[in-house]
Amino acid sequence: MLAEWLQALHDWQVAALIRRSLYVYPLLNATHIFSLTLLIGGILPADLRMLGLFPSIAAAPFLRLMARISAIGLALAVVTGFLLFSVQPLEYAYNAAFLTKVSLVALGAANAIFIRLGAGWQKATTGGAISPRLRAGAALSLIIWIAALIAGRWIAFL
Repeated sequence: MLAEWLQALHDWQVAALIRRSLYVYPLLNATHIFSLTLLIGGILPADLRMLGLFPSIAAAPFLRLMARISAIGLALAVVTGFLLFSVQPLEYAYNAAFLTKVSLVALGAANAIFIRLGAGWQKATTGGAISPRLRAGAALSLIIWIAALIAGRWIAFL
């Protein structure tokens, strides 16, 4: 059943257009990289701030802003990543680095949701202190997202 779905995705007209076009694939790939810039560019400074770096920057407005930027980056990365996946779904579905990347992205997104639903996030984004639990979530976030970037770069080499 999975192989049939992957073949249908491969045969999808949008995927065929991306494969055939001289311009669409490179522009889509560049957009994916840009979305990763927004994603990591929002997550990294927020996590570092929660870990105690940049204490002169007020945490509450900074964390709210970085959360919005990273959410936009994640949404755009998922859309562009899916379109890139559609070009060679049968190959990517069996690529260990790709599977690792997708798993890490899901784990990173789940960690972000868990952090943002917690009382520590509410307290930190309304001017309160950053709790040890929130700091632990930020440290885990850094590890997950850096690992996802590394796995993503590895895809072409496996």
